[in-house]
Amino acid sequence: MENLESRYRVTGMDCASCGSKVDAAVRKLPGVTDVAVAVSSGVLKVQHGADFAGEGVLRQVRNLGYGVEVLAPLQPSAGSTMAPPGDDHRAASGPWWWTRKAKLTAACGVALVAAYIFGALFPAMERGAFLVALAVGLAPVGWRAITAARYGTPFSIEMLMTIAAVGAVFIGAAEEAAAVVLLFLVGEMLEGVAAGRARKSIQGLTDLVPKTALVEIDCQVSEVPAESLALGAVILVRPGDRVPADGDVVEGEGEIDEAPVTGESVPKRKMAGDPVFAGTINVGGVLRVRVTAAAADNTIARVVRLVEEAQESKSPTERFIDRFSIIYTPVVLVFGALVATVPPLMFGGAWSEWIYKGLAVLLIGCPCALVISTPAAIAAGLSPARGEAC
Repeated sequence: MENLESRYRVTGMDCASCGSKVDAAVRKLPGVTDVAVAVSSGVLKVQHGADFAGEGVLRQVRNLGYGVEVLAPLQPSAGSTMAPPGDDHRAASGPWWWTRKAKLTAACGVALVAAYIFGALFPAMERGAFLVALAVGLAPVGWRAITAARYGTPFSIEMLMTIAAVGAVFIGAAEEAAAVVLLFLVGEMLEGVAAGRARKSIQGLTDLVPKTALVEIDCQVSEVPAESLALGAVILVRPGDRVPADGDVVEGEGEIDEAPVTGESVPKRKMAGDPVFAGTINVGGVLRVRVTAAAADNTIARVVRLVEEAQESKSPTERFIDRFSIIYTPVVLVFGALVATVPPLMFGGAWSEWIYKGLAVLLIGCPCALVISTPAAIAAGLSPARGEAC
């Protein structure tokens, strides 16, 4: 059976936990054979058979609360013609403070400040004010936790946060619960800012390639989209122009500034027979270049693809932690629940005391920080290293 690949752009993914939820949800769809999620680029790749219904991916991802759109049509995974890399890495429009997470964080912060003021003015209603502030921030988080559980990720960080906040309310710590939820939302917002910067960093690399090229056909020069350049086409590169495609110089001499791609600060002298790379700058002399690589396979595209593949693959440490957390996290949750309920039910212990201790077990024992920090550290290292890959 022919193996096909569909590609989607997913917006709103800011961390490895987001990617894991999308991965788990899409894998459940009939006909899916493999899934790869690149969080920093926002690209979802789905390997599937011919009987696959692409609408299921759109519906599943949107149910998780992320935006999604088709990035490339169905095509065989072997020998397929890939979309130009610039189309894969377009960041969501608008500044970071206008994102949904930033608005939710601001709303929760305003509600918490209002609760402090209201509680100071009307002490008898202080608890109710903090419960309202808690609801502002926790309701969306709780909904995401329930949705993630429905689609294959029951032990998400949102679920743990929801359990902790609700438990804090039961022991009379509504103020602390609201503050913790606000800090959680601030952390998520900052993750979004970091992810947005990583996407812009990769997009900046793809923007090095000009959108148009000057092609010579029968001594006539015409401007065409750089994406449409065919192998063997002869292009004209004037002084000051960026090279639109990988190729070999067939006529002319000049210096090429390769710093945008390789980091080399000294321009290199190029003459007939020498290779040039897409995205570099011709600083002197008119060059005629024969194209040796299509837009989807030039130097820039390969670097972007290597970064994307490195982000999709997991390090041995990350794979071990994922396997470890699948067993360990449910065990800690069950143990925390037992600590909170068994002493009051069987030995007459105080509910507030033992719920507090159960929540302490969750905070100390759950491996959320380790599970999130490992892939985050890897992604943070890949983005600035992209230029060195050349």
